[in-house]
Amino acid sequence: MIDGTDLEKLKGKNWMATLMLCWFLGSLGCHRFYTGKTYSGWAMLIMTITGCLAPISAIWALIDGVIIALGQYKHADGDELYERIPWVGYTYIIVMGLIILLSLIYIAISMAAVAAIIHGAAGAAAGSAAVTPTP
Repeated sequence: MIDGTDLEKLKGKNWMATLMLCWFLGSLGCHRFYTGKTYSGWAMLIMTITGCLAPISAIWALIDGVIIALGQYKHADGDELYERIPWVGYTYIIVMGLIILLSLIYIAISMAAVAAIIHGAAGAAAGSAAVTPTP
């Protein structure tokens, strides 16, 4: 039998559900709608849909994800999320850090490749222009 205190604890929002909403639909603000923060949820949704402000919404969702993972995120009425699993939160933070690191490495390699191609094409064009055929 469940006593009254357990039922009171389950009245709020689930930590894992909030974290998963943030992971998969964070840029759309779904985790904010779920926890009752509808105004900021609408702001994130509009920023993502318009496209030009989508990176800001993605960074916002990333920061929210870390706050949720650490157990510092609160429901709109100030209640804490229940059933937090600390190792899942720390795993989330590590995975997100690795994704960011790998993305930055990929961007750096891509930019280096493009620069090499441009430099090679410019060098080839300059080399062919410098050589003039003799009659």
